[in-house]
Amino acid sequence: MISFYVIQGTSFSVATWKQYLIPAIMIFGGMAANIIYYSLQNIKIITQLGNTLPWLYCLSVPYFIKKKAINIQQLWKWYYYFFVIINLFSLLEYYSIYLGNLNFQYLETPYGPFLANKISWLYMMPDGLPHLRYYACFYEPGTLAMFLLPAISYAFFHRKYIGILILLGVFYFTFSLGGMISLFLLALVIIFISFAKSSKFLFVSIFITILMALVGWFNLRDQFITEYEEKGNSSEVREQSFVRTIENIPVMLLKYPFGIEQAENTIELEKKENYIPANFIVGYYINTGGFLALIGYLVITLMTLIISIGAVLKGNLLKEEKVIFSSLIVLFPFIFQRSTIWESGLFALMYAPSLLQYLNKYKRIF
Repeated sequence: MISFYVIQGTSFSVATWKQYLIPAIMIFGGMAANIIYYSLQNIKIITQLGNTLPWLYCLSVPYFIKKKAINIQQLWKWYYYFFVIINLFSLLEYYSIYLGNLNFQYLETPYGPFLANKISWLYMMPDGLPHLRYYACFYEPGTLAMFLLPAISYAFFHRKYIGILILLGVFYFTFSLGGMISLFLLALVIIFISFAKSSKFLFVSIFITILMALVGWFNLRDQFITEYEEKGNSSEVREQSFVRTIENIPVMLLKYPFGIEQAENTIELEKKENYIPANFIVGYYINTGGFLALIGYLVITLMTLIISIGAVLKGNLLKEEKVIFSSLIVLFPFIFQRSTIWESGLFALMYAPSLLQYLNKYKRIF
């Protein structure tokens, strides 16, 4: 209620309302309405309201901006050091396996069996040994790789060279194909920003970036294709999720315009008619909040991508703005694979304030 009160009492541009606030209200309203409706039939479903909190945080951002309670520089500094420290100790635990340390605690989780150490854990193979892929304290290496990318961007633009070595080292051991592709994209964005220091160097920056992209693609193409094919079932699940989402949109529009019937857990939800696998995160919003949430999500994600590209092209960015907008560009492809920063409170606190400032400053995207 505080969020909605502050919104109506705060002055923002028409573009801000159309491209940020109204879409966020649509997402929160669509998801909350559907969850509450089915909670009346099964009260245990009410716990899923926790999934709407990131969008409630987004609606609360105007209040924090008005009170000048968000320190972007400090938040990003804490984010960077959290990932450096956590991964430094996790990497030591990871390396200790090769020194004979197998003193792990067995844990059964919704994501499968894990072997836990003091800080990190690793997936347990059928033979009882830890999996080679690096998890740190995340439940999936690809998710860890996704959250490492903004920290790597921060380390580069703030010239934290030791941090870059640590973060790139642990990034490699995630063996995340999607992460590697986004890291390659981040390198291209960084190259562009580094050369485009003024408008007169814009075309030179574009030329150098395209040249590096072509060189990188021709050298890495076969490796990317091979690794994707080796993913096997994992790649097939993502492909099916994307295809089923697109194919089911007309059916969902007619039969479940406000979202499908909710369940206590994912296993029960998967049994519902026309359930869309959530690897392609767009399907999750159709499932949970119907087309109200879907339209709001598409508007916000496309808005952040277009603004980020526009800001990078305009140039003259502060260090934190370089980190924020470069990160948003390279994080966008993850919506085809898993939950992203848009489904966490990080988007509201660390990205949304800069997006709002951009919209209020320029009144339009470009």
